[in-house]
Amino acid sequence: MRFDVEACGARIKELRKKNGLTQEKLAAALNITDSHLRRLENGSRAGSVDILIDLAELFNVTLDYLILGKTDQTDQAKLELEQVQMHLERLASLL
Repeated sequence: MRFDVEACGARIKELRKKNGLTQEKLAAALNITDSHLRRLENGSRAGSVDILIDLAELFNVTLDYLILGKTDQTDQAKLELEQVQMHLERLASLL
């Protein structure tokens, strides 16, 4: 298995959006520039180990998921529950 910097960036972007953060807010939380975050998200640059650890902690995901896209059954169930919760919140906002 190889590290796919573009896929990692896509996971970072998905987690950021899922958590309702702008690039500017996430960049500030990570103490990096928003242009650096854009390069991470579009896969033109790989994140340092420190940034990846900070992202994993911030989004409560494993480094295996963030770097390699691997999920165990617990992680998969958690992701599915988060998606259901997000859909329910959208429905509730329409009522």
